Amino acid sequence: PPPLPEFRVKESSPFTYTAVDFAGPLYIRSQGNSQKVWICLFTCCVCRAIHLEILLDMTTTSFLRCVKRFAARRGLPDNAKTFKSAARGLKVICNNPEVLKYFSLTGIEWNFNLEKAPWWGGLFERMIRSTKRCLRKVVRRASFTYDEMHTAVVEIEAIVNSRPLSYVATDD
Repeated sequence: PPPLPEFRVKESSPFTYTAVDFAGPLYIRSQGNSQKVWICLFTCCVCRAIHLEILLDMTTTSFLRCVKRFAARRGLPDNAKTFKSAARGLKVICNNPEVLKYFSLTGIEWNFNLEKAPWWGGLFERMIRSTKRCLRKVVRRASFTYDEMHTAVVEIEAIVNSRPLSYVATDD
C-alpha cells in the first residue's frame, strides 16, 4: 500500500488532526417512550485517543453543538477527516451556512477521505469497533435513560483511551 497520509504520521498535539464518525442509532428511555440517539466519535489521527458525544438527533444544529462541545474540551482541530458512509449527511450539514460560518471563524478545514483508500479509514473504524464492543457489554438489552447512557458513554471513552497503543510484551 502507499504511505500513510501525512496527518497520520506528523507529530502534533492530540486532536489537532481529528476524524469524525457516527455509531447508532441507539435507543434510550424518554418519558416512557424510546428515543433514538447517536454517538459522535472524534478520533485523534495521531495518538488514536477518542472523544464521544451523544446526539439526540442528526440535525445541523445538534451536530454543530456537538462540534462546539468537542472544541471546548479538546481544542480546535486543524483538520477533520471522515468516512464516505457518513458523507451524505455531513455534506448537507457542512454546507449549511451556520456551520460554514462557525468553521470559517474557528479555522476548521473539513476534508473527506479519498475514495478507494481504505488505509485512510481503518483507524476510525477500529475505534468505532472498540466503542461498540464496550457499549454492547455495558448496555446489552438494558433500557437506559439519557443520563445513564451519557454516563456509560463517558466511561466507555475512558476505557478505550486507557488501552495500550502498541503490543505490550509479557517479559517487560
